[in-house]
Amino acid sequence: MPKSVFFIGIKGVGMTSLALAMQESGWTVSGSDTEEVFITDEVLNNRQIKVSQLTDPIPPCDLIIHSAAYPVPSTNIPTKTLAQALADFVSTRRVIAVAGVGGKTTTSAMLATLFHTAGRDIGYYVGTSTIAGLGGPGHAGTDPYFVIEADEYAISKTDPRPKFALLNPEIVITTNIIHDHPDIYPSVSDTLQAFSDLITRIPATGTWIYNDTDPLTKQILSNLNPVCHLVPYNLNLSPLSLSVFGDQNQLDAQAAVLAGIAAGLSTEIAKQSIQAYRGAGRRQESHGEVSGRLLFDDYGHHPKEIGITVASFKQKFPNSRVLLVFESHTYTRTESLLTEFAEAISTADLAFIMPIFESAREKGQPHQVTPESFAKLIPGATALTWNNAAETVWQASREGDIILTMGAGFVYKLHDEFKKYL
Repeated sequence: MPKSVFFIGIKGVGMTSLALAMQESGWTVSGSDTEEVFITDEVLNNRQIKVSQLTDPIPPCDLIIHSAAYPVPSTNIPTKTLAQALADFVSTRRVIAVAGVGGKTTTSAMLATLFHTAGRDIGYYVGTSTIAGLGGPGHAGTDPYFVIEADEYAISKTDPRPKFALLNPEIVITTNIIHDHPDIYPSVSDTLQAFSDLITRIPATGTWIYNDTDPLTKQILSNLNPVCHLVPYNLNLSPLSLSVFGDQNQLDAQAAVLAGIAAGLSTEIAKQSIQAYRGAGRRQESHGEVSGRLLFDDYGHHPKEIGITVASFKQKFPNSRVLLVFESHTYTRTESLLTEFAEAISTADLAFIMPIFESAREKGQPHQVTPESFAKLIPGATALTWNNAAETVWQASREGDIILTMGAGFVYKLHDEFKKYL
């Protein structure tokens, strides 16, 4: 008998990904969220998944899955967090977990593309809105393997364990291990412990694929001495032929190819299949050319991600200025990593600081940093408001420039305004 599931906060990329996969598995899917337009609106609409308002009554259903951003509803209907629902959904599958701070989404999307190009109907759960050539970010698949973008953030407001703590992966990729989410991980040792716990859950017959140039990864290796198969990777491996640019994409592709091999693909097929990858939503995503300016958007919101992304654009477009428009994500992260943010953003030719994205946890709390105080730490940077952002950036730009928006909030919406200058 078909079952029905209702997602509270369905527009989040993780919620959308699981909703799509469950729909393909025979569930009747609906959900609720704010009226604000999200990058997932289009795929939800295309799948004819009804999205109601958060204030509307929850319809009769067999299961409720709720985002950590919203409170657990008072109801007799069985309720699960996103992390628990995902873990239950893949409980009979051979999980490939892609973890790390930066590179998770790209590597997961590359893996999904690689397997499908190789003729394997693998399932996947990726934290984006679209994957070029595949469509939506979630797919049930029929292959024994299932690719998961494994999130290190807390399961919920009342459960501080990382979301990936509920997974039992056979193959783990760690793109890097960096201290992030200071509201959940007060110190580097807390971050190390979370990732160490993930690695220890890999069975002896499983595989850990890791970036062996990453300092904290080396620390875990020496402390744990894992019993699973160890497969290191770095930029010294033979370069892969890719349609996307930059060292980080090359690293992510190396990891994806190695995971494909670990899951049964031949080396030749894996290397050929990765060439089909064309990108994912909000990852070096092109928004076209407007009056001689090239427009790009990227989800990166950690200092290391910013530095890597700016460097990749400078490498690809050596004769262009890079104008970076950054929307920092959460006051907690901004205040904790303020110096690192300033250093990374300073690598752009011109920098613009948007209002800081305030998380649900931070609403109503006092904050130490403002866009103005943030901008003062960066030579030549300008603090913006949402009202003046597009016009200010455009007036500072000239033909030949790269205008790059970065952040995990809504900064990508500026591209609609930039296109008015055609």
